[in-house]
Amino acid sequence: MSVSLMTPSARAIDRLPPLPRFAQIEPTGSCNLACRMCTVNHRADEGGMLTLEQFERLLDQLPQLEELHLQGLGEPMLNPQFFEMVELAVSRGIRVSANTNLTLLTPERARRVASSGLHSLSVSIDAAHREVYEAIRLKASFEKVVRNLQRLVQAREEARAVHLHLRLVMVLMRSNLDELAAVLRLAQRCGIGEVLVQRLSSDLDQPSLPGRYIPIRDYVQQAQLTEQDLPRAMQLFAHASRLAAALGVRLHLPRLTPNPDARPCTWPWDQLYVTARGDMLPCCMVGTPDRANFGNVLQDGVAVAWQGEAAQQFREQLASGTPAQVCQHCALYRGAF
Repeated sequence: MSVSLMTPSARAIDRLPPLPRFAQIEPTGSCNLACRMCTVNHRADEGGMLTLEQFERLLDQLPQLEELHLQGLGEPMLNPQFFEMVELAVSRGIRVSANTNLTLLTPERARRVASSGLHSLSVSIDAAHREVYEAIRLKASFEKVVRNLQRLVQAREEARAVHLHLRLVMVLMRSNLDELAAVLRLAQRCGIGEVLVQRLSSDLDQPSLPGRYIPIRDYVQQAQLTEQDLPRAMQLFAHASRLAAALGVRLHLPRLTPNPDARPCTWPWDQLYVTARGDMLPCCMVGTPDRANFGNVLQDGVAVAWQGEAAQQFREQLASGTPAQVCQHCALYRGAF
């Protein structure tokens, strides 16, 4: 996820902002796993699958695009045309990144990762011990993911794909807090030079939350770090920082307390999110169109949704300091992500 630094107050008068240089587009809204903190398998629209032709039409409407994150909710390698999408975007001079759970990697797909021109790939690994990992990433095999990670690194080396940046992403929660050091050692052992740690965040506390998401909200509330966990987390963070330096692994740690000086969110002005079914969402944190959306770009076009009345009203609310409910309970909006 990319977050702009321009404040909404500086953009509030811009009711019709230009199309942004960054976009996040889902190749698919489906996933082969059932991670306990994720809403992907609870969507009312059952995810969808973007075709290469639809993707090309989207790119045709985004000539200014410089960066593309080709994933949202869902596992991108479920889309059989994922690598063709990467190659098409790269051929237009766009820098492409993606996230994956890496469970579907094959030798051929590993070679395609290295040869497609993909700029960066983030691999979700929340623990370095099988029992902890598989209790979070339901339906996944830890041994298979580690084997695929080694296969991926080998493919990068064989292709001499020096442009391809690989990193591990760990979602931090109470159940895997003690796994941080082990994840760093796993990264170093597999030849991965960077680990990004993100706190499990909840933006599901809005009063109008659709009922299908309530079990996820309840799990997140129980799983995320509490104030009582912070002293131990601070100790583990300090140890992890020293260990990362010793291992030669770049470590990015999240804040443990909200930032009172956090810059206001500017996603709806500076970045664009489109689901696999074509719904334009206000940001990457909303996740599902039944909570908030600007319209369907496959039906009406990108510019119509981006500059439409729903988008204008959403931006005005966000800039006013009294945003929509989906923003009021967002960890990014509150400076706690």
